[in-house]
Amino acid sequence: PSWPKPFSPSPSAQALCAPIVEHRVLKPAISFSSMTGAVGARFSTILAALLPCLAHAGGPAILRLDPEGGGKVLSFASVLAEWSELDEKVGAKPVVHPESDPYGCSRLQRCSDCAVFVLQGNCTFAKKAEHAEKAGAALLIVASAKEGPPMGMASSPKVQGRGGAAPKIPALMVSKAAGRKILLAMDRGTLAAACWKSNRLIADIVSEVFVAALAVGLVMLGAWHSVEDLRRPELKAKFDEEVCAVEEHSGLHFVMFGSVMLTVLFFFMKYLIYVLLLLFATGAVSTTTMLLEPMISARFPALRVQKAFTLPASIAWATGFPEDHSWSDAIAEFFGSVLAIAFLIWRNNDSFGWILQNMIAIMLLLTIQRTLRLPNLKTGTIMLVCTFFFDIFWVFLSPLIFKKSVMIEVATGGGTGQSVPMVLKIPSDLPGQFKILGLGDIAIPGLLISFLLRHDLLRQSKRFSGYFTAGVVGYAVGLAATFVSLYLMKHGQPALLFLVPGTLLPTCFIAYRKGEFQSLWSASYGPEGTPEGYEALPDEAGKRA
Repeated sequence: PSWPKPFSPSPSAQALCAPIVEHRVLKPAISFSSMTGAVGARFSTILAALLPCLAHAGGPAILRLDPEGGGKVLSFASVLAEWSELDEKVGAKPVVHPESDPYGCSRLQRCSDCAVFVLQGNCTFAKKAEHAEKAGAALLIVASAKEGPPMGMASSPKVQGRGGAAPKIPALMVSKAAGRKILLAMDRGTLAAACWKSNRLIADIVSEVFVAALAVGLVMLGAWHSVEDLRRPELKAKFDEEVCAVEEHSGLHFVMFGSVMLTVLFFFMKYLIYVLLLLFATGAVSTTTMLLEPMISARFPALRVQKAFTLPASIAWATGFPEDHSWSDAIAEFFGSVLAIAFLIWRNNDSFGWILQNMIAIMLLLTIQRTLRLPNLKTGTIMLVCTFFFDIFWVFLSPLIFKKSVMIEVATGGGTGQSVPMVLKIPSDLPGQFKILGLGDIAIPGLLISFLLRHDLLRQSKRFSGYFTAGVVGYAVGLAATFVSLYLMKHGQPALLFLVPGTLLPTCFIAYRKGEFQSLWSASYGPEGTPEGYEALPDEAGKRA
């Protein structure tokens, strides 16, 4: 179904309050309904306009939609209207949508105990509620006209000022994205609605803590994985073959390439989402092989020297895999292929699809920190500063050009109904709802933290006197600041806005304090080794030594 063009209502207290009332109850210092007389009415109207925080939402709620005859149950986070006092669960059936007036601003057809689903705009929330009540509805569902989380609904101050009664029908608002899903579900069959109050703060905090713990743990594990050549010198030669040094211009190249990719995905997401899924699944095979094969060959050394099969040169070139594969490679690739196929089949399963995605994402992150290395602080600073502004632009400034936040639109699948795999996902308290963190928010600061651990090990610094611990703590603080900002602003946040200062500033401060800034800035911790095809002269080895 087509989604009507959003309409901007006239400025009123409910419109002014909308951005700040969602997900929390703000109790009014003055009760508008208790004021009587012309002076009281005018005074209350002025307060409502000048102090929008005095109007309050009814609080967070959960909307559940059950398809008739079975099917996938839909659950959405919502915000109750300020006049809605839900002491118990409210049910309504069926869910109806007035196609002649999708905004619900005119008289509705009679429907006893139904749930009326309308769009924000064209009239006040109180007017929508009045028409729904007269139609005999038991519940009013309003879909937001703007992208982002749902907001609160306040009854019109003019109605209250004249002594008019506030609406009695329970009403709630869902996000615009949820509204799209509800319309699609209504096309597939009859829905029954139920809603109830919910205190999601604790559940949100628990989910965010899990996301933060997973991210910090991966940064530390990836850093430890990246210094395997220092922990096991006998593997240094093979380890350095897999490592690629990040160059000074890599940050600028990342910004340019990433900007082009985001723009293309923004406009063609409904086609390219499947390309992303295929690439992610292919990455599962290669990363699983890189991480699992050394463990298999260490346990069974004979499998590494026994040839299993040879790929045709054209296929090897197209897939990026080597032509010759040992049995240890083949076993690791088998497990990777099983994981990739399982992900493609069950990626949208809310029960365990997120586990499959996280398994692949974790291996991808560990591989990035293992195979990419910052040679010095100068390169790391350029990389982090470039991605810092990249993240801010595509989250906050891109709506000025594209009318939407390109980063958020791409990260959430762009209305395709598919889950973009380049994120870590942790379930929240609502079925089908997840807390997400982009893989770049772990990989980019992780490269700096890996560099700091390498420096500490080479300088034999004590555990809490080096740079690594400060970098990890700064990363954790940056994540906490991201989550606090997300809760306060009710909008997707560029995590690197907090993670880059959280990791880079402590590093620079400690380096200045120790007098090691110049050595870190111009260090050379890139992969070492003799260039391919180079043969040393008989007396050159001694000169290099």
